Amino acid sequence: MLLGRGEIIKKSLLLLSCALFGLLAINKLGAIHSFDAQTPIQQFPLTLSNGWTLCIESTSGKASCQQQQTVGAIEQTFPDYNGVATYTTQFRLASTLESQPLTLSIPHLRDADKVYLNDKLIGQTGRFPPDFEKATLYSRNYPIPNNFLRYGKDLPNELIVKVYNHARQGGLSAGPPVINDTRSVQDEEIAHEGLLMLYVGLMLIIAAVQFFYYAAQKQNRDHLYFGLFCIGEALYILTYSHLALTSGVHLNIIFRANIVLFSILTLLFYLFLTNFFKCRVFKWFRISLIWLLTLISIVSIVIPIDAIYHIVHLLQAISVLVLIPFYCYLFYRAIKQKLAYAKLMTWTVVVFIAAVLFDFLVDLQLVPSFMSTLEGLVSPIFIIAIFIVLTLILIHKHWQYYRNATYDYLTNCLRRSSFIERLNEELHRIHRSEDTMVVALIDIDYFKLFNDQHNHLMGDLALRTVAMRTKDTLREFDLLGRYGGDEFIIAAQVSDEQDAMQLLKRIHKNITEEPIILQKKGTASISVTIGGVTTNPEIAATAEELLEQADEILIKGKVKQKGRVHI
Repeated sequence: MLLGRGEIIKKSLLLLSCALFGLLAINKLGAIHSFDAQTPIQQFPLTLSNGWTLCIESTSGKASCQQQQTVGAIEQTFPDYNGVATYTTQFRLASTLESQPLTLSIPHLRDADKVYLNDKLIGQTGRFPPDFEKATLYSRNYPIPNNFLRYGKDLPNELIVKVYNHARQGGLSAGPPVINDTRSVQDEEIAHEGLLMLYVGLMLIIAAVQFFYYAAQKQNRDHLYFGLFCIGEALYILTYSHLALTSGVHLNIIFRANIVLFSILTLLFYLFLTNFFKCRVFKWFRISLIWLLTLISIVSIVIPIDAIYHIVHLLQAISVLVLIPFYCYLFYRAIKQKLAYAKLMTWTVVVFIAAVLFDFLVDLQLVPSFMSTLEGLVSPIFIIAIFIVLTLILIHKHWQYYRNATYDYLTNCLRRSSFIERLNEELHRIHRSEDTMVVALIDIDYFKLFNDQHNHLMGDLALRTVAMRTKDTLREFDLLGRYGGDEFIIAAQVSDEQDAMQLLKRIHKNITEEPIILQKKGTASISVTIGGVTTNPEIAATAEELLEQADEILIKGKVKQKGRVHI
């Protein structure tokens, strides 16, 4: 729904108010759960945003610890650190909460972790070295056993989050841990997973539609590549789901699959766009790009996990430095050549690329802090909306292809082959019901002379006028086609031969009664000859046989007397 300017301002003010209120609430909760707090917590969710101590092991084996004003990435406190880091904080719970089941949620924690509550392990995802197992794609939800907790304002609970930081910014970089009642966390997790499955389902449906269209017109490979792209995107989304996390598959394999799928999606998107716009690319560029992305996909499977992010950075560099400039050139050329869908496709893909770039910035942790809450929200919503738009564009393109193959572009009448196919269907129905049908050919008299006198544009106008006036006389379910050149063909159900004659006379009168109004050249009269034949309920005839009979009657009629109806 489109919003007015006033409505947008109102919603913006409301969102700003909510954001300010949220910041105040977070600061308040942070003060409550810090080490010096004396007031017990009685409201959830409890956001553990400050009061943290971060410790790392130095090369000499000694621990180095510092307070973090607000919880964040390890590199904010210890630049360029890789290894095991330990986050520690305390919080208090009111005695009235002893019977309430609670869960600890940690948003998008990189690599592996172990979480302890009062020195007891409550959850672990991935594995620390030497059997390193990445879990960088997932958030964590760890149920907290009630007997592990201490209640009362004088009994603080100690929370320890051990993380293994590997190759890039890590730790609690996506946001602070949150304690909430288990039912609320489960509802959020179900909603999140349900949304992911909805995305996957939509992608698969879109892919099925594209494969159907490709089967109908194999020369248009853009349908094939977009269908494959949708399947790849569905699998890519699945690697982020808890279904993959709990599948039992080694998490390093899932992460490698994520990188491979990203490389394949990059290639498929390039193939889709170049095929959609029928773009001829330099052979060296096309072959180099295809081989490079294929090689990256293979290398991602075998490269040591320590070096996997070099592949990620290479893919991002190819996308930003090579493909995006190429797409800009592609769109510029398409718009300049006024290709179909050029502007709509350009804006759609620009938004898609913006969503992908936002993902890159989130992945590299370069987005401003106030945008961190949009992580995992902007890209999926935009991508689904964009995929739907791309699907509608391709459906419309397929419909145009079908229409151009079925209907004559000049007169909007059925093409000859399509008319014969429809007529055969009608003949089967008419024969079963023993009704009568008239099939007739309409020929414009002296049409070559008309073109010579008025030019071919006026000849096209005459053809469109004859088609329009004939269609106005027929009923919606009657058939009208262009037989070829200056000849049209009709098929209509009638009661008998006399009724057929009356119908053809009305068509003849409607065509010839009024002159054709020429563009800035006055008017011109037009004459047509009609030859028709009616079906015999006792003898089944094919469309081709009836057309042949009607054509013979038309030829004899034109020899005998032009400008009349012959049946």
